[in-house]
Amino acid sequence: MRDVEGRQVSFLAASTREFEAMEYSNTANLNFAELERLAFQAAQRLGRALLESRLAGDPRGDPEQSYACPRCQSPLRIQEREQTRALNTVLGEVSYARPYTVCDRCQTSCVPLDQALGIPPRGSSILHRQKVCHAAVVGRSFDDGHELLVVQAGIGVSPKHVRTIAEREGRQLVEERAETVKAFQEGRLSSPRVESASLMVVTCDGGKVQTRQPTNEGRWKEDKIAAVYTATPSPQPTARLGEYEGAQAETKTYAATMESWEAMGWMMRVEAEERGYDPARDKLFVADGAVPIRELKNLHFPEATFILDWSHAVGHVADCAKAAFGEGTQRARNWYEKYKQMLWDGELQTILVELRRLSKRLGPPTTADTDSSPRVILHRNATSYFPRNQDAMDYPSFRAKGWPIGSGVAEGAVKQFALRIKGSEKFWNVSGAEEMLALCALYHSEDGRWDRYWQRRAQPSHRY
Repeated sequence: MRDVEGRQVSFLAASTREFEAMEYSNTANLNFAELERLAFQAAQRLGRALLESRLAGDPRGDPEQSYACPRCQSPLRIQEREQTRALNTVLGEVSYARPYTVCDRCQTSCVPLDQALGIPPRGSSILHRQKVCHAAVVGRSFDDGHELLVVQAGIGVSPKHVRTIAEREGRQLVEERAETVKAFQEGRLSSPRVESASLMVVTCDGGKVQTRQPTNEGRWKEDKIAAVYTATPSPQPTARLGEYEGAQAETKTYAATMESWEAMGWMMRVEAEERGYDPARDKLFVADGAVPIRELKNLHFPEATFILDWSHAVGHVADCAKAAFGEGTQRARNWYEKYKQMLWDGELQTILVELRRLSKRLGPPTTADTDSSPRVILHRNATSYFPRNQDAMDYPSFRAKGWPIGSGVAEGAVKQFALRIKGSEKFWNVSGAEEMLALCALYHSEDGRWDRYWQRRAQPSHRY
């Protein structure tokens, strides 16, 4: 280490000054909170001094050293002996000097000290970025993130800069995800070594995000949220209506995007594969019966058992009751309660016969009918929704196996993500929303990937 004694003397002198300021300055009338604040500020100053001392003594910052090109291994030519950099860290701005080098053979330019320590070539330190991104995700807005950083960590970053850093890291995640999906499509994605789960569940749902790019559908565009989780079956074959619990979600991980359902299907399959989908004993796909989602399931998860979310199925029973007998009528309520119980008991054929009878009584839809017309609602449920999804409504069998019958994990994730990205005063560029969704998915996943991501980002890009 270069001049270690001199740097030690300098740091000890700085420590002495901080000690004397606390002991002998005009602090006698300060309360403990004020003393604590002064001590925190002193710790930041000493921390910066430690970092600057460590950087100044690192041999990889010595311009007299020889360095090899990380790309072609040719000798690097030192273009600037002591290029100064001001680096934002969690302790504040740190300044240091290091040699800037160029490879005359392959034209690579690099800073050996930064590469060896895992310091990004531009922007702030990795730990600084991690804290900024954490604040950007857990706050309701970038203004909230700014306030969290100032109050909780003493880091002064403007709301605009919080957004810049968060979206830049989100873009990194989106690009890595695209590469992983491409590797899977080309058969290059290696299978992870994970313990085989007894039950793996894939589920998804959609929300709404307000964008700055209006289309014929307006400013609100759909975001798609998917969850993959493991569970342990909990059979309850005799559970009465409203009492069934079934398998509870264990480790949940997420994927989220503003892209199409087709693109989301690939992301979901990759997420499932990385969780150990193939060796799982039982595989489930739980969602509503929307056509794009059913098509996604058939394409990417054909081997999984499809379970129609119970609350969506019950909602369609309620719609049929209102369409047939009038909203708010006692007859509609009686019919709804009766046929909800029949759905619970698995009497699907009886339900289908009844829906066809009710639809026939009102007659087929006409061109003048809207989507909310009773004729349209009954016809659609009698001829499409229930027949198309009847294989996914075998709730007695699902309960006997202890499987989940609701997509609450996905619906809960949509609400959780919406706390960050949805609001009447929040307008996103589609790309910005995509980047924040990727960051939210990383943070909320429960398998430790948030910490692993930042550990990986902090690794040296080259060792000298």
